[in-house]
Amino acid sequence: MRELKLLLLLITASLAPAADRVVIFEDFTNSGCSPCWNIETQINAFVASHIASGTLAVIRTHVNWPSAGDPIYLANPTEQTVRKAQYGVQSVPYLIFDGIQVTAAPSLESHFNNRLNTPAYIDIMVARNGDETSGTVSIRIIAEQEPQWQEGTVMRVWPILVEDNIPGVGYWAGSVFEQAFRDNLLGPYGEVVEFAAPYPDTIFVDAEYTVAPSWDANSLFLATFLQCTYQQGDHEVPNADWQKFLDIPQGLEDGFTPFGPVLTVTPNPGSGAFTAFSVLPEGSTGTLQVFDLAGRTVLTSPAGEQTGFALAESGVYFVRLLTDTGTSVIRTIAVIR
Repeated sequence: MRELKLLLLLITASLAPAADRVVIFEDFTNSGCSPCWNIETQINAFVASHIASGTLAVIRTHVNWPSAGDPIYLANPTEQTVRKAQYGVQSVPYLIFDGIQVTAAPSLESHFNNRLNTPAYIDIMVARNGDETSGTVSIRIIAEQEPQWQEGTVMRVWPILVEDNIPGVGYWAGSVFEQAFRDNLLGPYGEVVEFAAPYPDTIFVDAEYTVAPSWDANSLFLATFLQCTYQQGDHEVPNADWQKFLDIPQGLEDGFTPFGPVLTVTPNPGSGAFTAFSVLPEGSTGTLQVFDLAGRTVLTSPAGEQTGFALAESGVYFVRLLTDTGTSVIRTIAVIR
């Protein structure tokens, strides 16, 4: 039995709930900063190689030196100053991954890969209700297990609009500013979020948006992320989301999700008693199915928000949430005794 436990622990080491990580890269810059311009080509190449995959979110916050006339800074000085003050930025360029890894341009790939391979247990999903000029962004944040940050740490959600293809000035004259900071939809300091047991725990946050007439809605992107509260020593970002603004799915209100079914199962691994937490698109019904490694059906049940079930035999199982429209999501769990 001890050997079986050890084997199952090895097999299931990677089976615990884990969200797809999106790494947030922040570039503090200024139109009059020659060192910033000198690494612009390298940064653009790095961003272009990852951003289309959805694994990278980018915010380029502008500061007021060495050029006080930087147009991106002047468009929103208050919120960008808050971002600068959070990290204590004293010089530019200042490059940071997930709020904790300050780097130089030659190390972009290694720092990105290090963060990409760090397990994430926070899921962030975003939807939009409105048109190209105004509306509401709805954010769903799921803590799949008890967060690992230090007790007492306050977390905030930050949905920040950035814009591509803005005509440059200063060293950028003849070029463009990319991923330029436009607006934090929840104000300079974001909004506090607090998770509580039992897990997974889901929080919904709404944020109003208004697209300024001078912005190109087709060039806007939304970087949404969770981060330790303003002016604390630990600024780690547990996860992020990156969306082209006009492509954000529409319809998320009052717990409705357009993203398809969502399934989490806890605890995992467990000793036999499990709870499946299901989220179904509005108007849908679903079926919860559990299979063993041989493909045999162990149990079938109508899917509810919470469905408890028990498994008698040690081993690895597959839990599937199947909707009446034919879409499904599968999670792998393990029973260890």
